[in-house]
Amino acid sequence: MSLIDNHSAVPQGHTLILVGHGATGFWPIFKHSQEYLDQQPDPINRWSERIGNAFATQLQGNAVFPFTGPPYQPFLSWAQTNGDSFPSPLGLHFHRQHGLWHAYRFGLLVNTQTFEHHVHNTPTSASQPCTGCAQPCMTSCPVGAFSSAGYAVASCRAYVAQNPNSSCARSGCIARLACPYTPTSTVNPSHDGYEAAQHQYHMAEFAKQVR
Repeated sequence: MSLIDNHSAVPQGHTLILVGHGATGFWPIFKHSQEYLDQQPDPINRWSERIGNAFATQLQGNAVFPFTGPPYQPFLSWAQTNGDSFPSPLGLHFHRQHGLWHAYRFGLLVNTQTFEHHVHNTPTSASQPCTGCAQPCMTSCPVGAFSSAGYAVASCRAYVAQNPNSSCARSGCIARLACPYTPTSTVNPSHDGYEAAQHQYHMAEFAKQVR
């Protein structure tokens, strides 16, 4: 969770609470949710909306989501403003606690005066391990989708869709897994915290867009 009240996109007199999750904890809960089990489109987005709106009601605020738009809310800009993360060479943001294994699901806009006595916000700056890293993330992709020119998303999607038994499709993005910093910031690239089923779900949804 991160609190922000000094960003131009946050209305005056309000505090924004960014709510997300790291590698562990989310999937065991989500896979038993009504949204996952009903086999309707966009289960994670619908789950996020249900949970986010419930919290917003409790806090007498409003929920905002990264997937509704245009216009889309500047979640990554918000996170960077508060020192939670910074852009990695892959383009994904590197979270100060969770590395590349983090996702924001919703934000809560609440009245600052009615909320500030509950939480004391002390912004912290994310360290930048990418600066002195050999950056194996940039050279491990089987189709060279990552370079200084940006992310070749079409090549990446096509590879995953055409190779459903590849390591990327079965175990998650090889480039992302190559990052030597785990959610606990220890050098141990073999443990990212995602269950195999979680990797497979996200990669299958990603590949559907080219079928």
